[in-house]
Amino acid sequence: MDFGPVRLALPIIGAPMPDVCGAEMCRALAAVGAAGLLHRFQSIAAQVEGALSVDLVTNGAELMPPELGAAIGVTGDFHERFSALYEAGVRVFCLDTANGAHVQVDAAITWCRNQVKDIFVVAGNVASAEAFRWLEDHGADAVRVGIAGGSVCETRTETGVFVPTPYAVWECAQVKRHALVIADSGVRTPADFCKLLALGADAVMLGSALAGTREAPGRVILVDGSKFKIMRGAASFSVQQEFGGQQPEYVEGAETMVPYKGSVLDVTSRYLAGLRSSMSYMNARTLEEYRANVEFVFHHYRAGVRGG
Repeated sequence: MDFGPVRLALPIIGAPMPDVCGAEMCRALAAVGAAGLLHRFQSIAAQVEGALSVDLVTNGAELMPPELGAAIGVTGDFHERFSALYEAGVRVFCLDTANGAHVQVDAAITWCRNQVKDIFVVAGNVASAEAFRWLEDHGADAVRVGIAGGSVCETRTETGVFVPTPYAVWECAQVKRHALVIADSGVRTPADFCKLLALGADAVMLGSALAGTREAPGRVILVDGSKFKIMRGAASFSVQQEFGGQQPEYVEGAETMVPYKGSVLDVTSRYLAGLRSSMSYMNARTLEEYRANVEFVFHHYRAGVRGG
């Protein structure tokens, strides 16, 4: 699958979260044929330094910073951040917002397109076919689909806004014309990964599944003999405090610990093995065949009704 200038061998994208995608994670994902989006919760200078440090060799082919993706916002310093990252060689830009169906996102896409032509724009998040088509029509090359399903997202409990990611992905896949569908949020196991691809996602974004790996930012913490790493939502108290430099007025993200999982290779190998096995059950050699051969069965439950 082509993800802008990158050819993905594994349809996995690392979420641009402060405890998931730093430069080391981007390098590790590229090494297994996946992609990372360098998070924006840092100074422009630090993000540029991270982008410039992603210089590696994978399968005999040299991957330079143009193959790196990076996140920017749609307000504040995003003009300066975009220009600095582009100068550093970044060509894949993720407009990182919780609500992609917003005029600020439209304005940001237009502004970026007016600066340069050789960029690949990822926008979102959305959870409906209408919002997906709106972003596609306004110039998004890929759209993150999924709202409130993440393990450290509290949008569902704080706002009441929620659509199950599998349904949102299926709905968006029905109307897509050219933009990629990136399933984002609620992926806990290889089974989730397989189902989202079968429902029409072109790629799947992982957050908590990668947060506990050695390559994720942050230190390993030992608690009662078990190893953990910190995992924080983008709208959590500490991320807002660190990035905004002041007391947050509103918190819509959780902070937790995730079990230490070893290396990125360990995680991605498990997900790839699960997908291969699932495809074999469906007599599929390609993702196109896989989607064509899969059939979903929905179970309905009526409260208070018993068989008899």
